Amino acid sequence: MPTRTRGDGSIYWDASKNRFVGALVVDGKRRKVLGTTKKDVRARLDVMRRDIADGRTIGDGNTTVGALLERWKAKVLPGLDIAEQTRSTYGWSVDVIATELASKRVRTLTPDDVEEAFERIAATPTRYALTRGGKGSQMISRASLVKIRSVLGQVLDYAERRGLVNRNVARAAILPAPARRAQAGRALTTDQARTLLEEAKNDRLYALWVVQLMLGVRPGEAIALTWDDVDLKGNVLHVRRNLRFEHGRFVLGDELKTAKSRRSLTMPNPVLRAFRDRQIEQREERLAAGPLWSTEWSALVFTTLVGTPLHASNVRRQFTAITERSGLGRWHPHELRHSAASILSAAGVPLERVADVLGHDGTRMTALVYRHALSPSVDAAQETMGKVFGVDSRV
Repeated sequence: MPTRTRGDGSIYWDASKNRFVGALVVDGKRRKVLGTTKKDVRARLDVMRRDIADGRTIGDGNTTVGALLERWKAKVLPGLDIAEQTRSTYGWSVDVIATELASKRVRTLTPDDVEEAFERIAATPTRYALTRGGKGSQMISRASLVKIRSVLGQVLDYAERRGLVNRNVARAAILPAPARRAQAGRALTTDQARTLLEEAKNDRLYALWVVQLMLGVRPGEAIALTWDDVDLKGNVLHVRRNLRFEHGRFVLGDELKTAKSRRSLTMPNPVLRAFRDRQIEQREERLAAGPLWSTEWSALVFTTLVGTPLHASNVRRQFTAITERSGLGRWHPHELRHSAASILSAAGVPLERVADVLGHDGTRMTALVYRHALSPSVDAAQETMGKVFGVDSRV
């Protein structure tokens, strides 16, 4: 028998749901909320009444998480200013969320529902890691769970703006403790970086290693640089493209990882001089190649000996060969980015300015992984890197 409480609302026990149900008539439609106790249900009914009193839209209580995800994926995801790889990760996250929560009603979704879903995801070997190319019985990483929760948070923000939910429960959800944490990124010390530069000083891609080490440019951003991006007179480097190899061909695109990735950086003297040397070397390479030189990619700063784009795998092999010859062991070009952040931080550069150099949206990722943008160019690396590496024989 329903219990009449506070006006036209009612609360009753539903054995099939193993929950108390609260009902309220809104615009001629019966809206329901669920809870494990009457007190919880009363609180939710109070929220609904306040929303009505404040003129907020009360969304359709039957909308499921699955339907919301499909709507967000179709209407919001295509318009986000993110790199294609990031867009793919968002789509994967949506699929993972749908697998666990699609049948849940959006309006009655609770932090407990979200946390239980993440516990199932974390406890399922390879089910989701393999979707992204995981190997063996490796569990999904904590970093992946953070990405999934972030996407769910964006989806529920969208729902909140449309009156489908009263609060974003994803923000309150706690990730399961056992989730595998990613290994901390390595960074070269200042002495190791000097050793690397000394070994690489006669390498034809010296400028490529220098710009990644001293300005924290991502590998894909570095090999995508064109001479229009390098202002040798103004001493400014513009990061605004990336280079990818997709479906058997190179793609030079302007879709960077985030909006803040598009940045302008004041170059330390070693970087400026390395680019000047690279310009001279490329002219000599073009003359040596003669008619074999590619005219399609003539604007690129870093190319093969016949003017074609550099493949990321070849760049990795060449860099690893240099680090091994120098006695540093095997290193990956992306670790030059970690090294840039570490060296700047150790030199006392504030975290906010390090984030600007790296093109991070705020300092959270900088603090988590590597240790708003300045205008017209970010000069945080110029003085520090110039002092640290100013003795190099090439500068």
